[in-house]
Amino acid sequence: VLTMALSLWLLWMCLSRAAMPFGLMRRELACEGYPIELRCPGSDVIMIETANYGRTDDKICDADPFQMENVQCYQPDAFKIMSHRCNNRTQCVVVAGADVFPDPCPGTYKYLEIQYECVPYIFVCPGTLMRVLEPSSVREAEHQSGAWCKDPLQAGDRLYVMPWTPYRTDMLYEYASWDDYIQNRVTTTYKLPSRVDGTGFVVYDGAVFYNKERTRNIVKYDLRTRIKSGEAIIATANYHDTSPYRWGGKSDIDLAVDEHGLWVIYATEANSGRLVVSQVNPYTLRFEGTWQTSFEKRMASDAFVACGILYAVRSVYQDDDSEVGGDLILYAYDTRRNHEEPVRIPFPNPYQHISSISYNPRDNQLYVWNNYIVLRYPLEFSPPQPTTGQHFDNLHCSGGLIEISESFLSGFPFPTTLFSVWQLYSFLLLSVRHSGIASYQCMADDVVWNPRGPDLSNCTSPWVNQVAQKIKSGENAAHIAAVLVNHTRGRVYAGDVTSSVRLMEQLLDILDSQLQALRPGNNEPATRNYNKLQKRERTCRAFIQVIMQHTITVDNLLRLEALESWQDMNVTEQSHTATMLLDVMEKGAFLLANNLYGGHFSDRAPNVDLEVYVLNTEMELKDLSFPNSYDSDSTIHVSASTIKQYSRNGQVKVVFTLYKNLGSFLSTQNATLKTDGEQKSGAHSLAVNSHIISASMNKESSRVFLTKPVEFTLRHLQLENHFNPNCSFWNYSERSMTGQWSSHGCRRLHSNNTHTTCACSHLTNFAVLMNHQQPAVSLTHSHTHGLILFVITWVGMVISLVCLALCISTFCCLRGLQSDRTTIHKNLCLTLFISQLLFLIGMDKTHYTVVCPVLAGLLHFFLLSVFCWLCMETVQLYVLMVEVFESETSRRKYYYLSAYGFPTLVVAISTAIDYRSYGGPKACWLRVDNYFIWTFIGPASLVILVRLIFLFIYNIFTIYLTYLHLCISITLLLLVSLTWIFGLLFMNDNSVVMAYLFTSFNALHGMLIFLLHCALQKKVQKEYGKCLRQSSCCGHASSTGSLKSSAHRGNNRYYGGSQSRHARIRRVWNDTVRRQTESSFMAAEINNTPTLTRGTMGNHLLANPMLQTRSGSSPYNTLLAETFNPPSPAVFNATGQCVCDEEHCFVCFRCVYLYSLVFLCISSLLSCSVLSLYELIYRHVQKLKYGHMFTLSVRLCFFHFHAAPSFSPPCCVYSVIQIKHGKKHNC
Repeated sequence: VLTMALSLWLLWMCLSRAAMPFGLMRRELACEGYPIELRCPGSDVIMIETANYGRTDDKICDADPFQMENVQCYQPDAFKIMSHRCNNRTQCVVVAGADVFPDPCPGTYKYLEIQYECVPYIFVCPGTLMRVLEPSSVREAEHQSGAWCKDPLQAGDRLYVMPWTPYRTDMLYEYASWDDYIQNRVTTTYKLPSRVDGTGFVVYDGAVFYNKERTRNIVKYDLRTRIKSGEAIIATANYHDTSPYRWGGKSDIDLAVDEHGLWVIYATEANSGRLVVSQVNPYTLRFEGTWQTSFEKRMASDAFVACGILYAVRSVYQDDDSEVGGDLILYAYDTRRNHEEPVRIPFPNPYQHISSISYNPRDNQLYVWNNYIVLRYPLEFSPPQPTTGQHFDNLHCSGGLIEISESFLSGFPFPTTLFSVWQLYSFLLLSVRHSGIASYQCMADDVVWNPRGPDLSNCTSPWVNQVAQKIKSGENAAHIAAVLVNHTRGRVYAGDVTSSVRLMEQLLDILDSQLQALRPGNNEPATRNYNKLQKRERTCRAFIQVIMQHTITVDNLLRLEALESWQDMNVTEQSHTATMLLDVMEKGAFLLANNLYGGHFSDRAPNVDLEVYVLNTEMELKDLSFPNSYDSDSTIHVSASTIKQYSRNGQVKVVFTLYKNLGSFLSTQNATLKTDGEQKSGAHSLAVNSHIISASMNKESSRVFLTKPVEFTLRHLQLENHFNPNCSFWNYSERSMTGQWSSHGCRRLHSNNTHTTCACSHLTNFAVLMNHQQPAVSLTHSHTHGLILFVITWVGMVISLVCLALCISTFCCLRGLQSDRTTIHKNLCLTLFISQLLFLIGMDKTHYTVVCPVLAGLLHFFLLSVFCWLCMETVQLYVLMVEVFESETSRRKYYYLSAYGFPTLVVAISTAIDYRSYGGPKACWLRVDNYFIWTFIGPASLVILVRLIFLFIYNIFTIYLTYLHLCISITLLLLVSLTWIFGLLFMNDNSVVMAYLFTSFNALHGMLIFLLHCALQKKVQKEYGKCLRQSSCCGHASSTGSLKSSAHRGNNRYYGGSQSRHARIRRVWNDTVRRQTESSFMAAEINNTPTLTRGTMGNHLLANPMLQTRSGSSPYNTLLAETFNPPSPAVFNATGQCVCDEEHCFVCFRCVYLYSLVFLCISSLLSCSVLSLYELIYRHVQKLKYGHMFTLSVRLCFFHFHAAPSFSPPCCVYSVIQIKHGKKHNC
């Protein structure tokens, strides 16, 4: 019987020490004038959650009716006052009255209502000991030797004192405070069950530990029950003056406490009388670790442990004043690193007889008894050293939870070693965004942190308490619901998710009680009933607003950004919170249905869909289908006969709900499913592979049983590596909010790769569970692909950035290239350079909550600018064809306004609509799940369309010189467009092929622009040559003349007084043709001197019927024809070129044309082949029987080249293959 009683008592002690599970609140209430007492078991401390002093209910603390009328009485500072008085204490007593709280409403009889939690108090190591400061508290004692200390796990100021007298020490004295000790006012006296050897006692968690006289035993004596609760023996320890400290006093066995718990310091014969330190479990008295040192125990005056480091103190005594060195802490042994070292930390000791030193980890001070004097020494610590991630064999982990009870910043990387978790203190104190307990489990077998990461279920933001206070104060429920929506739109933490669901439930309870109170009574006057009905109508409107706000809140909690916070919970808390969310949504929907007199209520959000029906069963009913949206591929159907079956008083209430992103948080453990169907070998796990769809009628229980099964169809979320679908429902308890998946009463009607149709004999929350098998080689392949893509991205894009930088420097530094077209190329390279730089360094910075959206916005702007500058290049080509004479004014300002103004407008509008969609969980780019990506696709497509319109609005293809520029422009447009087509496809389905194509094409931009606009351009080559000649020792004079003449050509060239009209027109035409020819790297080979008399292109144009003499008085009709002389035979007669004679004067550009066309066709066909193959494979895999089939259709339109009607010279015949509707035509 005694053994059983002792076992039960130990079990009670262990349970009392266990941390209260999150969400298990304690509630205390006291009427005005009465005390309220808060108490936590063991070492747990109080954490105030809510506090209300006033009156919000007329049924609590009855008094005179006049004093209970005001139910809007609330003291806003009650929470702050109670937190200041009671937080971090094990017990707290407060009198509810004006002495503590300012009176918020005189004349009203008030009460104090408190909700609080009991949480563990956790110590965090302050660092390494650096200095012992001068004593702060000094008092003279009656005994020369003794010990005193405080309980580090008690928040009060109680002191424990034990004067030591040889063979007669068995009394322990408790003082309520330091003042009581100075005045010698003893609060309690404890008679210990046995006498004490030495002064090495400690008090820890309400129990005193000491060395029993003449034994190796440690005794634990509980100060609350006043019984001996444990005794343990140190088998090898020296005792009873065998190896005492230097001062003697039978101090062979010394006890100490620090941030890590209870320690025993002693010596053994096996260690030659040197110090040995052991860590002891204070509740079981089991030894958890032992470390042997090389420091002789008799050389130390005393020792203590701080932060797991043993410090030995040497003191000068009265009989050895001549000893050199004075009082020092001269030895330290780090138990966490198995490292010892000599130290020299001065220890102020004016009294020369230290008999005990106790370290208190709560206030980081030493409690010293020194030659009739009691002292308290403050300590100074250095900041904690960063962890090295090393692992030591002596590091033991109990497999429990290490909890950090200061402010915790989500995303902070926990240390890789158990010892280093105590070094977080300095960082955690800086975190003020949210507070709570972050628990990180140490796996005992491997001595590593739990790979799931820390449990942040109890980390909440400050607004949670603020909203709770608003609910307590009785504010408008619709307003509180709107506040809750605004808070959940931003960053939420794990504790915020759970707290938000609870707050929603509290709001529903308040509104339900208000509506119940407003129901008309049979025995009440008609006037009062009428007033109640009016108030009830207003409350119902507010209730509808609350339900709508609740839908938005749930949608906020299920959006992609909030799912990371769900992952920070442990599995049990995830399942519990998800179950509460299901129940709260259904509860709110039926409360709304109970107050609707008929009709239909619907509310839809991206992640949750709600519909409520109140149907009159006396009328003809139709089958109900949910949801009614055209784009939904998960549906449920309830027949009219089933609806009539559950009619109550001619009415039936039906609630449908669809949840996205919630199924993964309802645990599949302990699921009871059918084992029939497809099975595959290998390890596999169970996963929820569909959305959750819910249906219920009249809310009689969590399940509504039917005579005719209800059918529903759910789409599979993942197609690969998932098999054996099971039609399941979430079977949960409304009391405990815990449940499990079950397939009882459900059967599978049909299933294919994408959908499953089920039939169940009851209504509840349904989903499809499937077995999931992860390929064994996926991790290796993923790592290989990731490495290859990383190399392609960095190497390719660095080369691309270097090429773009060369282009920018070329266009900016070479004065001979300055023109409107060069300005376009310069800005194109600049915007592309910035875009690729942002992509390279900022795409993966998703953990920066502010920087990531900014980077996404900048990338959005500069990519749109790239497309705009490509469009400006086409506009410039169009302008050159329309204008014969060069404009005196530059169009650069219009180009700048268009190319930068349009992207600015798009980004500004996008930011105003939804700025939160910049930056996602995977990349710092635009979100693709909510169609925000169309703010890039739409404007980019519009710019491309405008570009194509300019190409076809005027027959630019009629002149081959412009066509050469056009080929370059089209090639760049094709490259940029294909790059982001592949990018969007990759972001949509994470295809490895698309990833390779996207990174490869993205790296080609800079190289292609440098080749086409710089390296192959004859004019640029000439400018490079001029720069090289100017930088050499000779050739200065010859190189500057052309630059100067080119730069200073003005109107006098065309309007000199001595020139005839024929000469002016001739010069205008020569300059125009030369300007077009020099800017082409191909045309310069055909004609290096394009003049009116020698240029074959100009000769052809003059012979063209479009430019022949016509009737009229215009000088242009005669001067051109008069000045034309038939040219001599063409100088070009090489193999493979056309032969031109006097009749066929036009230089054939067939080869040039076909070279460009072949280049364009090859690149287009390559991309077309890849996409066609992708579509073919996709169609083959998808073989759907359902009509919801997404097909990828990519159409590559090849340009339809037409010869102008007016352009028909007697030239060499050439043909162009035109691809149009799969047919071939000859031009």
